[in-house]
Amino acid sequence: MVEYMEGAYGRRVDGRREPFRPRGPRSAAARRRERADVARACERMSVDPAFVKLRRRFALQTAVLVSGFLLSYLTYLLLSAYAREFMSTPVLEPVNVALLTGIGQFLLAFVLAWAFGRFSARAIDPLAERIRDRAREEETLSGRVIRR
Repeated sequence: MVEYMEGAYGRRVDGRREPFRPRGPRSAAARRRERADVARACERMSVDPAFVKLRRRFALQTAVLVSGFLLSYLTYLLLSAYAREFMSTPVLEPVNVALLTGIGQFLLAFVLAWAFGRFSARAIDPLAERIRDRAREEETLSGRVIRR
């Protein structure tokens, strides 16, 4: 994972490490052609219905989780500012409601991060993998290799 820090440059291909090979001298026209090919591939992918579905799922998931956390935090701030008597209610001897809700904010952040990862693994990652595989198949069928 930190191979790039240790000077062992390379990329993983099918689970094995491929040595780093610097790109040879290429002409400006070849670089422009390659950039144009990448732009066309990105344009085709951006209108693909599966890709649009993927972007919408990700945006909805992110919006729900972020708004949930912000609502919780705003509630905590408003209670701290305007409901001082409630927040100072002791639960145990040295522990009051304010302390528990403050710690709850940290717990909520971890729970939402866990939920984000779980939902992504279940609903977003498989769709992204199918889109990636289809793009690689199209790349192979066209006979051109687009460098990443």
